[in-house]
Amino acid sequence: MGTPDETCWPGVSQLPDFKPSFPKWTGSSFEEMFPRLDSDGLNLLMKLMLYDPNKRISARQALHHRYFSGFQLPNFE
Repeated sequence: MGTPDETCWPGVSQLPDFKPSFPKWTGSSFEEMFPRLDSDGLNLLMKLMLYDPNKRISARQALHHRYFSGFQLPNFE
């Protein structure tokens, strides 16, 4: 994932705890980190791990992601 910046999370530098002096880390690809995860799993993981909360998938959306299409989810309602 690397260190967040304005390109992946507009407004991050304006957050109260953002420090420009933090080290800048280069991200690794999820494909390298999780080589056995299929394309649906990688897609879900990327959506869950987005820095920008406005673009990040919600828990409800994640449960309906195609990665879980073979699972029967319990009904909690």
